[in-house]
Amino acid sequence: MEQHPIVAIVMPTYNAAQYIGECIEHIISQTYTNWICYIIDNNSTDNTVSVIEKYIKDDLRFKVFRNSQTLPPMVNWNYSYSLIAGLNAKYAKLEPSDDWMFPEYIEKMVEILEQDDEIGACFSFRLDDKKVNCFGPDIYDGNIFDGKEILYAELTGKFGISGSLGTPLYRVESLKSISQTLQVLNEKNFHPDTELAHDIMQYYKVGFVFQVLSYVRRHNIEIGKTTSNTARKYNTYLNGIERTLYKRIAVFPDIPKIYKKHRLRYAWFLLKKRLINDKDCIAWHKKHLERPIKAKEYFVSPFYVLARNAYWIFLKLFPKSH
Repeated sequence: MEQHPIVAIVMPTYNAAQYIGECIEHIISQTYTNWICYIIDNNSTDNTVSVIEKYIKDDLRFKVFRNSQTLPPMVNWNYSYSLIAGLNAKYAKLEPSDDWMFPEYIEKMVEILEQDDEIGACFSFRLDDKKVNCFGPDIYDGNIFDGKEILYAELTGKFGISGSLGTPLYRVESLKSISQTLQVLNEKNFHPDTELAHDIMQYYKVGFVFQVLSYVRRHNIEIGKTTSNTARKYNTYLNGIERTLYKRIAVFPDIPKIYKKHRLRYAWFLLKKRLINDKDCIAWHKKHLERPIKAKEYFVSPFYVLARNAYWIFLKLFPKSH
């Protein structure tokens, strides 16, 4: 156990001049000081780079890279992680340049991770815009959990601690169990942060800090083409859930049943989009859905939704009979 292990932060950024200064300020203000931060500018067309230079000044813990061409977001995230693969860092995280960490983030995360070498990742409560998010962990159960149990609880909707790029702090060793070059994010998945968290949970313990330690900025749709905007516009979460359930079918015995139900919900969503002729949404899902919805699923989905709604109404009317 090291007293002050190195924490590596990678910050991919693109046209974030409006927000990146605040993000950098929160890194500098960390109570834990043994960190390094690599900022990777994805060939921004605004003054992001000049803002970065203004804030980091002579702080040698920062290093700035600039891509010669703009990469797809997930590709740039993987590239950013790969830059720290050869460093002597014990822990690592990706920090979106429009989000930020509370001052005690690194200190509290490292404190938990240092307690057990089998912890692959540490999470905490986060502030999603104006709402505190994450649910499931019981403070009376301590700060260290069986990762596989947490994974199952997430897949069955009883836990929700993943789903944010900037919240978890990972043990580099656990990331390298996926990829020695730290190409750890599935670029085909629009929600690779959740898939990565689940990959780590399956084989490692999980730490949790019962404090709000990170802030996630939720942009308005009008602001621009950010990944979060696309997610809300097309409900890409359906695709992310479909992927993560399918990937764990052989891990837990009742996941196939849950996966089948989710497919029917997915089919119902797409059927409604077809009825209103939402071509853009349909095209997005057609492109990203690795296992296309079958005709049978489209046919059954309305009956499934009717049966589910009838069941919920029954529970409301006759709660004691359940």
